[in-house]
Amino acid sequence: MSYSWCAILLVIVAAPSCSMPAPSDFVVAGEKANALLCRPEGKGPFPAVVYSHGRVTDTATLERARTGRWRRICETLAADGFLAFVPIREHFAEGARNIPYNQEELSRAVDYVKRLSDVDPARMALMGHSRGGLLTLLVGLERKDLKVLVITAPADIPPHFSRALARVSDISIPVLLLVEEGDEMGSLTAVNALDQAMRSHGKEVRTIRYNRGGGHFLFIRVGYWWDDLRTFLRERLL
Repeated sequence: MSYSWCAILLVIVAAPSCSMPAPSDFVVAGEKANALLCRPEGKGPFPAVVYSHGRVTDTATLERARTGRWRRICETLAADGFLAFVPIREHFAEGARNIPYNQEELSRAVDYVKRLSDVDPARMALMGHSRGGLLTLLVGLERKDLKVLVITAPADIPPHFSRALARVSDISIPVLLLVEEGDEMGSLTAVNALDQAMRSHGKEVRTIRYNRGGGHFLFIRVGYWWDDLRTFLRERLL
């Protein structure tokens, strides 16, 4: 074997063993910000919540959410004592096409937050709504370093949701499931299926089905449901 082929083989074999961490691609300040970071008052280390938002359809809607409802969720979590991080997905494709990429992106967000100097990596929650709720479930099935999952009105995007249901035996942490009974996007059926699957495997799940209005988009606003979220997070993370 020639020297050149040996060198190529060495590179191929050695590259996967490289221990250098991937560079961060999250920016939390300035014009290029693609995430929100909200810190509680006081001195850490803090428990942390990574929040995965639902799908938005265009740039204008994304900007309104970034400065409006997502920021309010971020700031309210911080006011409740949790460091909050909201990675912002800046692409608008619906359906299953981008789910694997979105899942990997959300997992990298968890890694980013775990490395923050004022975060307690042993007290990490992953929370998501709609498409972000499905992604929360998918990431929660793969990771073993999360403390709890919070899933609100998850999207049943085939085939990913049904595949996740078949794997709920892999979940070993408490899960909070929230849905409004008037959900117009089919999330009540998804929550019922996920609740049943988890209970059939003896998993710890707390499911709340609200009947006070708000539909699918209740959970993108800080409203009457927030007290249940706060109670759950404080029980499990503080």
